Amino acid sequence: MYVLSVISAIFLPLGFLTGLFGINIGGIPGVEDPNAFWVFSGILVVIVSLQIWIFKKLGWF
Repeated sequence: MYVLSVISAIFLPLGFLTGLFGINIGGIPGVEDPNAFWVFSGILVVIVSLQIWIFKKLGWF
């Protein structure tokens, strides 16, 4: 149960952000930029790295 909670804590923000930017409406930042996908993917990698670093610092890993 503990491992499942840690995995959920990592993937919940990622699922929220990808769902938020996955909707098809106008006005989403980066619609016209061809590099927006890579920037967004990089931001997600930074978020996961930060979460893993915090979890290791707290002793969860």
